[in-house]
Amino acid sequence: MGVILGITGLWGCKDESVYIGDGFFNQGNYEKAIEAYTNYLELNPNNIKSLYNRGRAYEELGNYELALADFNKVLENDPNHVQSRLSIANNLYRNKLYMDVIYVCDNVLETHSQNTDAFLLRGKSHQKAGHINQAMDDYNAAIAVNNEKGEAYFYRGLLKIYLGRKQSACSDFKIAESLDIKTAVKALKNYCR
Repeated sequence: MGVILGITGLWGCKDESVYIGDGFFNQGNYEKAIEAYTNYLELNPNNIKSLYNRGRAYEELGNYELALADFNKVLENDPNHVQSRLSIANNLYRNKLYMDVIYVCDNVLETHSQNTDAFLLRGKSHQKAGHINQAMDDYNAAIAVNNEKGEAYFYRGLLKIYLGRKQSACSDFKIAESLDIKTAVKALKNYCR
C-alpha cells in the first residue's frame, strides 16, 4: 500500500510541475517555468507539451538555441506538431532566412490548409524577399481564414502603402487598430492623418 501511495504521490508531483510551469509561463516568469518543465521532463523526457512550452519559455528569454533544441525534440516525437514547426519558422524569420520560412510554412499549409499563422508568416517572408503578389495573396488568405487576425490587416496595410494604395492601407490599419494591434496606431498617425 505504501508503494502505491508513493507512486501516486510521484505522479501527482510530476503533473503538478506542468501546471506550475504553465502558471509561471502565463505570469511571464520564464525562468521558473523552465525549472518546472525541466523537473517534469526528468520523469517524462518526451512529453510534447512540456518540451514545447519549455522551448517557448527559452524563446521568450532570447535563448534561441535551447528553444530550437526543444522544438526539434518535439518534432522527433511528433513530426506534424504545427506549433513547433511554426516556432522554428519564426526563428528562421528572426535570422532573415525568408526562403526557409516560406518552405516551412508551405509544409505546414499542406497538412493544415487553414492555419492563419502560417499564411501570415509566409506573407511576411514573401514581402521581405520581394515577392509582392505572393505576400498579398497570403495576407488575404490569412484574413479569409480569420477575419479577426489583426496582424494580417496591419502587414497588408504596410504592403499597400508600398504599392501606393494609401486609402486602402488606412482602412486596413483602422481594422488592425480595432483588433488591438498597437503598431497600427503609429501607422495611422504616420500614413493616414
